[in-house]
Amino acid sequence: MLTLAASPADAQGKETETVDRTIAFSRGGTLKLKNFSGNVHVTGTAGNDVVVHAVRTATRDRLDNIKLDIEVNGSTVVIEANRRVSNWDRRNDNVVETKFEIQVPAATLLDLYAFSGDLIVRGTTADIAAQTFSGNIDLDVSTAPASPDVKAETFSGDITTRVPAASNGRVEFKSFSGDLRSDVPLLVNRTSRRDVSADLGSGGSAKLEFKTFSGDLRLVK
Repeated sequence: MLTLAASPADAQGKETETVDRTIAFSRGGTLKLKNFSGNVHVTGTAGNDVVVHAVRTATRDRLDNIKLDIEVNGSTVVIEANRRVSNWDRRNDNVVETKFEIQVPAATLLDLYAFSGDLIVRGTTADIAAQTFSGNIDLDVSTAPASPDVKAETFSGDITTRVPAASNGRVEFKSFSGDLRSDVPLLVNRTSRRDVSADLGSGGSAKLEFKTFSGDLRLVK
């Protein structure tokens, strides 16, 4: 089910368009999202649907010619926030700021990308890959029975990850100038100015990989 709603233009000629869509989904599926500008907030639920609420802000010509595209391929939902129509002039600005609130079944695998914006995940239990160039990454997988694989990367933001109380795994943190702070016990295996490798709990197969340029990493429980 897809619904659209639009608001009047502001003083800069920008309008706001709201997109709502509910997608029947299978547990254990994958959500892939690509956004250029705008925060993304994903929440894991006990439901069986993917529920997308998106607020798009731009001039009317951009809203008409740059679409929010949602495709379903088997057990994978792919969302692209800035899909340009074929006859849109490439010299024009092709960015529509899009803020997302998305609900997914808790066991959904996540593959999230935003060029400029925060990535926030709450209440999911499966593997996460999250990348943003300019923004913070805030992940909470504490409701998972064991730590899933996590891969998070940001250039100029901070990363915060909340892990299950009894987590085991391997932590890798690479950064040019960021610091690692952990509220959970870590056994450091290797450390240098730009590279830290440590065991979380008793170690194990879970991989928690983090990379920043100037941002800090904080592990919390």
